Amino acid sequence: MLQGVILACLVACIILQEKRFEELESEHSHLVDRVEDLTQNGSSNKVAFTAATSGAGNIGSGSTIVFPVVINNEGGGYNPDTGVFTAPRSGQYVFFVSAQGYGSDTLYVSIVHNGGAKVMTMSDGGRGKDFYDSGTNLAALNLQQGDTVWATCQSGSSYYSEGIPITTFSGFLI
Repeated sequence: MLQGVILACLVACIILQEKRFEELESEHSHLVDRVEDLTQNGSSNKVAFTAATSGAGNIGSGSTIVFPVVINNEGGGYNPDTGVFTAPRSGQYVFFVSAQGYGSDTLYVSIVHNGGAKVMTMSDGGRGKDFYDSGTNLAALNLQQGDTVWATCQSGSSYYSEGIPITTFSGFLI
């Protein structure tokens, strides 16, 4: 009789262990799937770009500055033909513009989000035709997928860059 009770207890323990093993197998399978998702999607979730002008140029006030030299465009959001960044996904982004002006014009450049200027920088050209000055600014913006951001010349006209870029536009998802 005692052996029957012991045997029944052992069978019950085995059944419980088998059930727990199945639960752990299911959890393990779920975690493996999650790791695979994170591994596959990790690189596609990165968004970052830096683009530059290729040399000296003139642009009209109110015009979008096109930065045709792409240094990095992770996530493909920046269009070097238009100078416009389109958010591939929603989130908090940081944008930075550096504008090297030259000549006697003072150059004002804004970072624009969906048509509204958010921040502006200036390079003071008031010191003569052979004078170079640079201005920089940064904006942290909450973007929705499809929102657009670009740099606009608010006033002035002449910008400058060299072989290693000086006039640049950058942005990244944080």
